[in-house]
Amino acid sequence: MIIASIAMEELALSHIVNAEGEKLQYILGTLPGSRKPCASTQEILAVNQSAAALLDTVMQSQMLLKGKLEKALEASGRKPGPEPPCPPGRPWEPPCPPDCLCEPPCCGSSCRRKSVLQLAGRCDGFSWNNGYLLSWKCQGQRGGDICLNEENPALVNLDPGKAYALNYAINIRGPYCGDSAGAVFVRLTPYDAFQEVLPLYFSVNRQGRAPLTLHYSTVLSPRTHPVPYADLSLLLNYEGGLFVEQASLSIYEI
Repeated sequence: MIIASIAMEELALSHIVNAEGEKLQYILGTLPGSRKPCASTQEILAVNQSAAALLDTVMQSQMLLKGKLEKALEASGRKPGPEPPCPPGRPWEPPCPPDCLCEPPCCGSSCRRKSVLQLAGRCDGFSWNNGYLLSWKCQGQRGGDICLNEENPALVNLDPGKAYALNYAINIRGPYCGDSAGAVFVRLTPYDAFQEVLPLYFSVNRQGRAPLTLHYSTVLSPRTHPVPYADLSLLLNYEGGLFVEQASLSIYEI
């Protein structure tokens, strides 16, 4: 039933994406059977911005559904189906990368697998102080475009010329510092390595004793002129700090 519900959600998302495509076709006058509207340049840009924002939300939903499906398959004892084989290599393509798991072996960019990095908090139960970065340990990795900095485990090294989907979950528990609010920032170094990423704002109350989960998903979009390198980290802005029970961070190349 859970897997069926995921399929229904995927179907709903496909209808949303299709509706956005028709909206763009309509405003541009290319939708079959519709009259060409007299849209100004500003109106076209506004519709395009609206479609981009909605697609960003759809991408975040896709990341959540992917994790939900993996957990459902794991609980049912099933395994995801094998990845389709890569197309035959061409003589001008470079050798297959060492981490390619395709069967049969293939070559070149046509078979390049997307990079993935999965991290967990360095220990279970720790204090995360105001203004400090969260440190990680590697739980799983594929590809070399995303990696944990060996010298500073609070930093994740990224290729600023590529786009990534980011998802983290942090379980916190009181006692908290009264009735107050805070934020978790996705800190990028340099700050203009990717398009602007909004922080996750949260609020807690003095009586709160049950764990609170901070869950956040976003897409890191490269700029037109990327910088040579990029580091990512999570920074806490909360007076008094937090007690973290568990933390996880996943980054997928898209």
